[in-house]
Amino acid sequence: MKTLNLLSLVFLFFIWGCNNTKPDESIPEIESKTTIEKPNSNPVVESSTIEKKENTKKSAKKGDHTSTDFRERLKATEPATKAEFQNWLPESLGELTRIAFTKTRISQDDIASAGAIYKNGDVKKLELSIVDGASKDGLLAINSHYIAHNSELSSTNPSGYEKTYVHKGLKALETYVKDNNFYRILLFHNTRFGITIESYGLSHDELWSIIEQIKFETLNEL
Repeated sequence: MKTLNLLSLVFLFFIWGCNNTKPDESIPEIESKTTIEKPNSNPVVESSTIEKKENTKKSAKKGDHTSTDFRERLKATEPATKAEFQNWLPESLGELTRIAFTKTRISQDDIASAGAIYKNGDVKKLELSIVDGASKDGLLAINSHYIAHNSELSSTNPSGYEKTYVHKGLKALETYVKDNNFYRILLFHNTRFGITIESYGLSHDELWSIIEQIKFETLNEL
């Protein structure tokens, strides 16, 4: 229970420090703590940026053979760009359609992050966000995801639960609140990317069916 309380405090601190944003009043129907950017189309990543990152990835891979600490590897890795993350975010997930991108307020300029809101009518809603642990400051942004990935938690009360478990190879920290039919899933991919998924109005099976559609493996190319 002490471990759970500590994780909850760290998670709340992280959300307040890194994701504390305010809604764009131009889209009042979307109640979110994020600032909204309407996606006109998928952004295009310039070829020069891709070439630069390919060289960086090759250097990072060479370093993997000599470094035993993933932290040092991340510090030496160039983070993804906002455009690359937005290209990665799907236009639709199941029956949900992407209606907006979100912006997080992170003070460190070299921490890459992006997110999107998906909806189907007024009942079902999902928010998918991703943050890159690469760069010298990136470890701060993925702290809660790293802790969740390396913890074994299980806590249940009348209002819901919080637990870690493995679903088809994905280690997840799952939080559920009955009153709002709310789920929050934390995933940590490739010891680098922190992924947060929050849903409203979706059943547990519907949520995981959507998560299984997300192509996490393509993040390895960034």
